[in-house]
Amino acid sequence: MKKILSLILIVTTVFSFVGCSKKADVNVKTKDILDDIKGEIAKDMKDKGVKEESLKDGKLPGFMDIDLTKEKNPFAEILNKEDIKEGYVLQQMMNVKSDLIIVLKAKDESKVKNLKASLEKIKKGQVNTWEKYLPDQYKKVQNNIIKTNGKYLVYITYDKPEKIEEIFNNALK
Repeated sequence: MKKILSLILIVTTVFSFVGCSKKADVNVKTKDILDDIKGEIAKDMKDKGVKEESLKDGKLPGFMDIDLTKEKNPFAEILNKEDIKEGYVLQQMMNVKSDLIIVLKAKDESKVKNLKASLEKIKKGQVNTWEKYLPDQYKKVQNNIIKTNGKYLVYITYDKPEKIEEIFNNALK
């Protein structure tokens, strides 16, 4: 009986340590995270009266999304393409809204610090632009969220940044 109890205790201990060990490297596509974010924004747009037919094929009226690894982009001078494995920008087409969401996956963990510093520069640029332009948009910029999770980073300037942050967090669980 003691041998059986000892065996159970050992097995339980081993499984406890395995359960507490470091989580395996997450491999989520940034495009999938972006698509989930776009779904949330589409929902918000519907709540504000945008018609369903305007939201077909994952397109958001008034927004553009840019693949940072393939296209020439307005952030090329700030975000080093060599640091980015995957990355997308979702932003307003018109200069009357400060909405800007950037989802990045660094090539490796050593690049995360540089990318985060670049996102801080982007925020500083947004602050400089919006503090003199439109007060309601400046308030959104002040509530900006920049977050990292392993090799992933997100930059959020949006009406409800916490909702976007939750999507980012859930995608990387």
